[in-house]
Amino acid sequence: MKIDVRRKVVIVMGCLLPAVLAMACSKGPDDATITTNVRAKIAADSPALANAVTVTTLAGAVTLTGAVDSDAIKSKIEQDAKSVEGVKSVANNLIVKPPITFSPDSTIKTAVMANLAAQKITGITVEVANGEVTLTGTIERAKLQDAMKAANDAKPKKVINQMTIK
Repeated sequence: MKIDVRRKVVIVMGCLLPAVLAMACSKGPDDATITTNVRAKIAADSPALANAVTVTTLAGAVTLTGAVDSDAIKSKIEQDAKSVEGVKSVANNLIVKPPITFSPDSTIKTAVMANLAAQKITGITVEVANGEVTLTGTIERAKLQDAMKAANDAKPKKVINQMTIK
């Protein structure tokens, strides 16, 4: 009778040991592999996003950081990360960048002219078209940087310097 119990214990142990070892070996990819695979998945959708998004993994938990252009992109990246084998959870810390807005041309022109007047810069003509400021006229070298700052402070798309230095 004692022999039967021992034999059963040995048989049960013999069956359980391979099962336990198989489970231990099939724990999934390590954190570095998960991070690489998540980055690859994001890059497959958009190479530019792969550079804008930082992926870190700790014990299968993926954290996404960086800035993206829209909520749709933020959600897509999260779904990409969740679809990678071995990912247990995703912390989506991505920030959606606010849209860039430009003031109407007349507002920009008024701001540039006011900024030039505040710097006591005269003799400069300001033209604004499609958010781009063009500065023309004659200016002293010492005032050139102040004039460019005055134009840039109005937040145009672009400042075109066509001023002549005296």
